[in-house]
Amino acid sequence: MQKWIEDLVFYEIYPNSYMDLNGDGYGDFKGIISKLDYIKSLGFNAIWLNPHFDSPFKDGGYDVKDYFHASPRFGSDDEFKLMLDMMHKNGIKLIIDLVAGHTSEENKIFLESAKPEKNEYSDMFVWNNNPWVIDPEYRWIQGKADRNGAYMVNFFATQPALNYGFNKITHDWQMSYKDPRVKKTREYLISVIMHYLDMGVDGFRVDMADSLVKEDWETREATIWLWNEIFKVVREKHPKAIFVSEWSHPYRALKSGFDIDFMLNHDNSFYRLLSRAEEENPSYRSFLEIDGNVDIFEKLKEVEKAINDNKDIGYVSFISCNHDTPRPTRFLKGRALRLFYDTILTLPGVPFIYYGDEIGMNYQDIPSKECGFGRTGSRTPMQWDNTKNQGFSKADEIFLPVDNKVSLEDVKKDKTSIYYHIKELIELRKNTKSLKGNDFKVIYTDDKRLLMYRRNDLLVIINPDNKTKVLDDISGKVIFSDGEYKQNKNNLEVLPQSCIIVKIDG
Repeated sequence: MQKWIEDLVFYEIYPNSYMDLNGDGYGDFKGIISKLDYIKSLGFNAIWLNPHFDSPFKDGGYDVKDYFHASPRFGSDDEFKLMLDMMHKNGIKLIIDLVAGHTSEENKIFLESAKPEKNEYSDMFVWNNNPWVIDPEYRWIQGKADRNGAYMVNFFATQPALNYGFNKITHDWQMSYKDPRVKKTREYLISVIMHYLDMGVDGFRVDMADSLVKEDWETREATIWLWNEIFKVVREKHPKAIFVSEWSHPYRALKSGFDIDFMLNHDNSFYRLLSRAEEENPSYRSFLEIDGNVDIFEKLKEVEKAINDNKDIGYVSFISCNHDTPRPTRFLKGRALRLFYDTILTLPGVPFIYYGDEIGMNYQDIPSKECGFGRTGSRTPMQWDNTKNQGFSKADEIFLPVDNKVSLEDVKKDKTSIYYHIKELIELRKNTKSLKGNDFKVIYTDDKRLLMYRRNDLLVIINPDNKTKVLDDISGKVIFSDGEYKQNKNNLEVLPQSCIIVKIDG
């Protein structure tokens, strides 16, 4: 377990949409460099950069044409390295997305594997031996190559699945995950990882980290084995590399060797109950709204257990949102939005804030672009000021629209804005040892509209309700308040829609 990681607070950047300096309507590396002082001023000391690789962008960059080179859209390989060096000069770590389960259909190694004659790449992707396949178990693409068979996709039709083998063999074309023929795929992935770690990149967030070995759904035992084999090689040379998994199953992810596992917005997850209303069910109100009507505590028990069971292995991390999820402002406003960040930034683990969330950017209901579909509205350009394209670009046409409803320029004028609130919480977290690490104990009561948890010697109290909560036998100093409270000796009243943190006596 790398204890130093708990000092990090991550800022996620979707490179298409952050800052365009060359005027082509897309963000670029030089644009990110120009904003490093801003990122540092917020208190962030680490960045997660969404895919920067060369790509046809048929899934927003998660369809990789060439892992070893940057997309010309963002700049040259030298400009990527300059960006990395400038981040390090500013005391900022960089992790990049690793798309481990699939490539683009335009990737040269896939095109080689698709050739009818046997070659060194033939077994690196999952092919069957039937071009006429009708198989409800798997998703196949037929008729796009002269190879005698169809290839499996890992997500979209443009994303052929890399072949790490199968845990259960049910067809003669399948290979075991320990078959020597699939070792080449593992070695290829390791070569990608080492290329960037040797360059100085600090680590990776791994996309769909649990999707590698097929027919492994029940326990993921083979995928766990596979990642451990990868990390044996990688960590021998780069023991301090950071690996974050998109898995949302910390028991498996941390056992695989990852440092951090995300808690994601899956249906009925703790994150979703905390942060979201449901459009398809207007009667559903998230926990943090003043009229919230969901019980978060069953799911919170699962989260608490996962954190404590794995507290000496790695970290469970919470996000404001990301490039795949609606922004929190789609569901939360005003006080409820502030309480959301009070929670996210005082929970255990290593927090991640998505660009634009710090100024309360909105989710836009707009047509799909580059196969973003419902995710497109969370990928719109950062809104810096009130000039053309809200300061994102001087281009006449930009990648996605801005909404002209909020900007950094505006929120910085309001000392009560979410911008200053998030900045204050990051500063509190960085300067308060008790808010770091994995110490976490939820205080369960009969009141389902009150959230309380211990972080070492601190008690975090979050009252999203429309009623004051009166708490007895709580003795200590209030070190942080967002909202209103009254304290009289051991009696504490937390007023509606308020959060306070108490340093407990003794």
